[in-house]
Amino acid sequence: MIGLTRRTGEFCHLDPDHIERVEGGHDTVVVTTDGDTYCVRETVDQVIRRIVEDRAGVIAACYVLDRGEDPDPRHLRAFDPLTRVPDPASVVPLRPA
Repeated sequence: MIGLTRRTGEFCHLDPDHIERVEGGHDTVVVTTDGDTYCVRETVDQVIRRIVEDRAGVIAACYVLDRGEDPDPRHLRAFDPLTRVPDPASVVPLRPA
């Protein structure tokens, strides 16, 4: 979930998988797959950055679980993907080259 601020100042969370598009202009409008629209204070670039960070966190959490580094997934709520970036030399390819 990504946190965004509505134009009214109210804070809301949106599931980035349900975001269809983000429109810029005078206002930034987030349109979801079910047709709901949210007018937010963040810029288009800020919304996109939050979506990218959310997805990177999910991928990094899956990596940690797959490697067996954290057997209890409840600890992943406070996971910061930027603090535990895997060493490229330690990554095992899915298929042999």
